[in-house]
Amino acid sequence: MSTPRYFVPHAASPVEPVPCDASEVVHVLDAFRLEPASLGEAEWFVCTDVVGQLQLIPGSERARLPASVQAQLAHHEVASGKPPRRLAATELFFFSTEVVEHPSNTEGFNDPVYLYGTLTGPWPGNAVTRVNGQLTVTRGDVLAGFAHGAQESFHYVQDAESRDAPRAYHALLPGDRADQLAQGRGLVLTYPAVPAELQAHHAANGAQVASVLHAVLSQLQEDARANQGPQAIASLELPVPSRAMAIADLELRGYEVKGDLATPRPTKGGLVGKLAGWLQDEAVRVPREAPPPEFLELARRVLPLLPGWPTETERALRAHVLAGTPVTRPTVPRAPTPPASIPPRLPTPPVRSSDWMRDFIDAHGKPGGEKPRLTRMQPKPAPRPPPAKPASPASWQADFAPAPAAPARPDTRRQEKSPAPPAKKPDWMSDFDD
Repeated sequence: MSTPRYFVPHAASPVEPVPCDASEVVHVLDAFRLEPASLGEAEWFVCTDVVGQLQLIPGSERARLPASVQAQLAHHEVASGKPPRRLAATELFFFSTEVVEHPSNTEGFNDPVYLYGTLTGPWPGNAVTRVNGQLTVTRGDVLAGFAHGAQESFHYVQDAESRDAPRAYHALLPGDRADQLAQGRGLVLTYPAVPAELQAHHAANGAQVASVLHAVLSQLQEDARANQGPQAIASLELPVPSRAMAIADLELRGYEVKGDLATPRPTKGGLVGKLAGWLQDEAVRVPREAPPPEFLELARRVLPLLPGWPTETERALRAHVLAGTPVTRPTVPRAPTPPASIPPRLPTPPVRSSDWMRDFIDAHGKPGGEKPRLTRMQPKPAPRPPPAKPASPASWQADFAPAPAAPARPDTRRQEKSPAPPAKKPDWMSDFDD
């Protein structure tokens, strides 16, 4: 598999072919037009299948998409109010990010960031494959990729479970040097992965994007405060993507949270405990929670403050993103719509192992050094408490037990005839029970 320069395939992971089938996808993540059109299809849809893997569907197969996916495309085109963007590239790669590693104790400011996930490509091509591995970019690349890509995010219909307007965000990242990017090679479209069990109505990844941006901005702020960096970054009021998670983190660090204030929890009682509490850090205020659009706006504000930004790589990369132009689509006769039927039940998505990422993370670590910060697209489930054992009743509780009921006398009155049992329900009705 031909991969970009800054992507390292995992040695033990197999290279798998990508069977792109329009009838097998369940959600759309992105829509764009590829130029020059002489390379193949002009319009492309980035979709996910039932297990969350990326699939690339040409625009000519739009009629073969499931009805629910066509409805997503129609809503996005109407809600966005503009034609899809154009990408001037000779080859594209697509990267589904599962974990982001933010190294600690680095010497620079715009330091490297490691993205772990699955790379698919090159596209267009006759032998498209995918493989697990690591993509290395900079902090500025991550901020700029999502900040610029937010203008072309995919719109979903808002449902009862969505607090904000659900969107699917992407980031165009550099996979190669500036000279190769200038030739339209090494462009990597990146999509933070959403757990398959959370894709009931859509594949919105705003929560994952907010977590990644918060981690990058936090690292920049810590470095600015420790190394006399830009004061505007050091004094930035940084919100959190989840206030509940922020409170849980403070409690793990020994704080007691009451309202918006977190105070150090004494480790010992009495006067000794109070003195120890006074010697600890002062009380801190619990950060407020912010939606994904606010983190994207913070990324736009921070980018001009990075030393030497925009880089040559960034300028070469953004030059390939062009505004969309209205397109007149020819009228294509469609096959008659088959009668409505009950949709088949989707299989349970298999759990994908992420043990291979540990090989990369361990290679970056230093003996006795600080552990890197990891941003997972799929949080670990909380452990379940063991079931409580039923308590055996004490002997004194028998005094309060109800007296045994007297045996019922037989009813000599005329018994009414019980109704006949209901007829058995036909088997086909069980399909509607769910």
